[in-house]
Parts: sequence; structure tokens; C-alpha cells
Amino acid sequence: MLRVFSYTLLGLLMTIMGTAAVAGIAQVTPRYSVGSVMIAANSVSLQQAAKIAKQNYGGKVVKADTQKRGGRLVHHIRLINKGRVKTVLIDARSGQVISP
Repeated sequence: MLRVFSYTLLGLLMTIMGTAAVAGIAQVTPRYSVGSVMIAANSVSLQQAAKIAKQNYGGKVVKADTQKRGGRLVHHIRLINKGRVKTVLIDARSGQVISP
């Protein structure tokens, strides 16, 4: 009985150590799915993009969505400020404003 427990414990420790060794060697970037589009974990979220647009142009965010444009993900942020509507495009990877 003790021998079975020892082998089970040894196997468990080897599995944990092996997983830790692999995790240290290969860096894996977690990914999150938004519809059918995959976004890397280090990208700018839609909420962050809305905050960037609001800080740069003022007003209130009335609509925000993410679309694929030209092979890259772009956040479309629609603002309303003093009765005028402005759409701001922000690169989902870098957070840079593409067009005001």
C-alpha cells in the first residue's frame, strides 16, 4: 500500500516538475476569443480603446465595437460631443489612433 502511494506521489511530482520546466522554456501567450476573431492577451481591450478615444477627443462613448480591417483588428469608437458624432479608429494591438 505504501509502495503504491509512493509511486503515485512520485508520478505526481514528476508531472508538476515537467510542467514547470516546459512553462519556463516555452512562453505561451493566452488568447481570448471574441466571436470568430482571436485577440492576443497583450492587446488593447475595447474598454481601454474607448478610454483613449475619450481622453483624446472628449465627449461620451455611444458605441464601441471591434472589426477586422486590412488584416488587423481595429476598435471603432463612436463619440458624441456637443451634438456632433465622431468615429475614432484605434489599432487593437498597439492602442494608436488610426484615424480621428
